[in-house]
Amino acid sequence: MQITITALGNIVGGISSAEGRKTVFVRGALPGETVRCRITSEKKNRIEAELLEVIDASPHRVTPFCEYFNECGGCSLQHLSYSQQLIWKRNWIEKAFSRVGISFSIMEDVAPSPKTTGYRNRVSFDVVEGKPGLHRFRGNPFPVSECPLLNRRGRQEFRLLQKVNLDHCARVSVRASDRTGSAMLEFRGGLPPGSLAQDNSVITAWKISDKWVTEPEGCEVTEQAGGCTFPIKPGTFFQVNPCCADKLISTVADICHCDLNILDLYGGSGANALPLAASGASVVSIEINPDTSLSGRKAAEMNGVDSISFITSSARQFLTDSSMSGRLWDTVIVDPPRAGLGIRISRLLRKTNSRKIIYVSCNPFSLARDLRIITERDWAVQKVQPIDMFPQTDHIETVVLLERKENICPSQ
Repeated sequence: MQITITALGNIVGGISSAEGRKTVFVRGALPGETVRCRITSEKKNRIEAELLEVIDASPHRVTPFCEYFNECGGCSLQHLSYSQQLIWKRNWIEKAFSRVGISFSIMEDVAPSPKTTGYRNRVSFDVVEGKPGLHRFRGNPFPVSECPLLNRRGRQEFRLLQKVNLDHCARVSVRASDRTGSAMLEFRGGLPPGSLAQDNSVITAWKISDKWVTEPEGCEVTEQAGGCTFPIKPGTFFQVNPCCADKLISTVADICHCDLNILDLYGGSGANALPLAASGASVVSIEINPDTSLSGRKAAEMNGVDSISFITSSARQFLTDSSMSGRLWDTVIVDPPRAGLGIRISRLLRKTNSRKIIYVSCNPFSLARDLRIITERDWAVQKVQPIDMFPQTDHIETVVLLERKENICPSQ
């Protein structure tokens, strides 16, 4: 079939809407293009199709920089100019908010990433035929010889993996920092190859049951963001784009200006909390992963910051206890996983005794769902700042400021 693409959708690709027929999703097609495609599946309200030919190309179409673009499911936007990527990502946030009736005072333009390739400090690979592999879109992994999103230091470690047989394990992650020069290979489902484990210039980690073992023993990767240095244990989370992490941290810090009593939920190893504490605030950081909490404590000691507490707890339990005790906070920061807060924690959060809430999210749709719950009563969205933490992909980071409706001036 031949159709004209009218919009770009998150994950689904090009969208063709026309009166009298179902909406068609064509991954790889761009708005304004006329394309020829083949139907692959038909649902009750939509059709999914495979792109066969671009008849009239968009002026914003560019040549992908990765040889695996048409096969890998990761970088779905490499064929779209970067300026247009930013425009559409802002559009996705606005659409997600509109669908659930979320209004806002200010929506800033998307803050671009200083780097659009070579920005990731961590990439995970499935092992295929003894080699690192990446996943096809909705398909099985296939072996690759590179990943252009991996940073310079990480690509050095990746080249080591190319020289050995990885049949011993199921998955390997390359974690590296261009800022500190440290790097680690994290293996799951087996032991690392002997040739790597015996090389003292390479930090290796492998998971045995629920415990990570490193060689050399006790070694950790370090990363720098927001003016602080962070030790990172294997298997734990840290922002993958340090340049954009700087922007994220500074955005949160600007909102928290002069706030002295801050709660940081889903705090990780303190990427948001530690710079705030270093600037004079008293911060309590809550993280359910004990290894990540330990990394936060080490980071505080490493950076000479003592006005921060890292507590290992679920966000739900801590919010419940905090509400019962009546404790007051100037600001509560939440930075949950991609799935978001969910109904129960969103309801607890809206009862929090604070002047402001800062919600950091990497998923506009779970974010919008949670904001709808939080703003049902006392809260309103004041400012939205998107940050492109993930260039070339469908993902976008968003920082949202919520304030109590009673504190908002009518003119705002």
